[in-house]
Amino acid sequence: MAETNTTGSPSYLGLKGQPLLYAVTLCCSVSFLLFGYDLGFMGGLTTNTEFLNQFGNPNSTLLGFLVSAYEVGAMFGALAQFAVGDYFGGRKNNNIIGISTLIVGAAIQTSSFSQGQFIAGRIVAGLGLGVVTTVIPIWLSECTVPKSRGRMMAMQLSTMILGLIIANWLDYGMAEHHTGSIQWRLPCGFQIVFAIFVLALIPWLPESPRYLASAGKNEEAEYALAALRGGFPETPEIAYEFKEIKYAIAVESEDVGGWSDIFHDNGISGFTRVAIAFSANFFQQMSGVNVMSSLGPYVFENSIGMSSHNAMLVSGGLQVWYFLSSLVPWYAVDKFGRRKLFLTGSIGMFSCMTLSAIFVGVNTKGTGYAAAAVLYIFHSFFTLGWQSNMWVYPSELLPLRLRLRGGALSVVSQWMFTFVVVEITPVMIDNIGYKSYIVFAIFNLCTLPLVYFCYPETSRQPLEVIDLLFADKEDGTRPTIFEVVKNSTNPEFARSIEEQLKENSRLRDENENIIDETKAEAMHLEKDPALQV
Repeated sequence: MAETNTTGSPSYLGLKGQPLLYAVTLCCSVSFLLFGYDLGFMGGLTTNTEFLNQFGNPNSTLLGFLVSAYEVGAMFGALAQFAVGDYFGGRKNNNIIGISTLIVGAAIQTSSFSQGQFIAGRIVAGLGLGVVTTVIPIWLSECTVPKSRGRMMAMQLSTMILGLIIANWLDYGMAEHHTGSIQWRLPCGFQIVFAIFVLALIPWLPESPRYLASAGKNEEAEYALAALRGGFPETPEIAYEFKEIKYAIAVESEDVGGWSDIFHDNGISGFTRVAIAFSANFFQQMSGVNVMSSLGPYVFENSIGMSSHNAMLVSGGLQVWYFLSSLVPWYAVDKFGRRKLFLTGSIGMFSCMTLSAIFVGVNTKGTGYAAAAVLYIFHSFFTLGWQSNMWVYPSELLPLRLRLRGGALSVVSQWMFTFVVVEITPVMIDNIGYKSYIVFAIFNLCTLPLVYFCYPETSRQPLEVIDLLFADKEDGTRPTIFEVVKNSTNPEFARSIEEQLKENSRLRDENENIIDETKAEAMHLEKDPALQV
């Protein structure tokens, strides 16, 4: 909730500037911690005797669906954001709706006694998470400053892995030290704790200034932006940034016809940008990372041949390694740029999946442990290239008018293919064994030419500058995606675009002031008694 301190400077919760950005990041991070927890806690339950007995010892296909029903719900939650998300009054309100829905689903899962009830709870909770994972990256990217946008997202994704760690070790602890259905009911219900924290914090934080400006709430937008930047609306740097935001909105309102521009290139290259965002989510999931996140104990036990106890331990250790690896992008994601990290991550993940196929195929005790070690290394490359990097990329790439709908479609891709991977992995392991890893290796290899030729660089650029990369050239023609990529990697071109944005914003602001002064003068003349006939 907004407030004004003794100096008149805008603030929320008594915070402004970087501390306020950290508060927004904290709220987003706990939401993503919940995301990680919900992905991870089912992994331990897939080998939990109490859980399996409660639901009739399902075969590998049904067990896969008990896990992946969550992804089905999340996919429809993201689709709901595509269809109606713009009508619920901003990023904060949508997140509150998503978290509240998730709590209902968690309660249904915790109280389940039948497969149908548990699956229903998974789907309802997934609906909520689909909303949250659509809105949170957009809200964070629209609040942060360009130079630290990637780092803030990296922090958020590290907490997602922290959620995986909590889930894995809670599963392990409950299985080792408790008996009865509490072994699995407590992990199901524990997700509500994180959800309540988010619901308690989010009303006191600022709405996205870009959303407020696009909704015509300019005074609220200026206030929120000033609080997030630690100054006043009239502070020159803040005033310039707000002018740039208004300029980008004005340009889009002239060129964009509506949501259907997602499927066309007219105006702002809508379809091209949505397709790239969709592909980034697709390739992240087809890398194979969620095989280990959602089914780690199952993979270590059934693919590599570990005992149930050792599989739980090694899976829990993997999540700790995953978290430590995720700290590297805090430094790297804004320093090296999106494209280099995408490419580096894909090369590393391809190599690791190839080695895993070889080690599992040889099938000795020594190569089994070597395969487990390589899967640890795989997660290091994933966090470097395709974790925080991917989650921030669609929000940077998409234009404001299409950011929620386009982001929703890209998250649909995320959950659709998470479902596919989690659903088919147990069946793949049972039927084709080591060849499962070859499938994921091929997908990682395919990302290399796509990223190199079709993914523009967006790191450290204002969101409005990225819009201008896709704008018509001086001769009136629209640049191809290959030209956009080339220009985005040229520092001089990027600087010229930023200067163009500042100049256009200044000219538009001056024209608006002239128009306002003319209107005011006209109204004054109309009211002047001396001029009345």
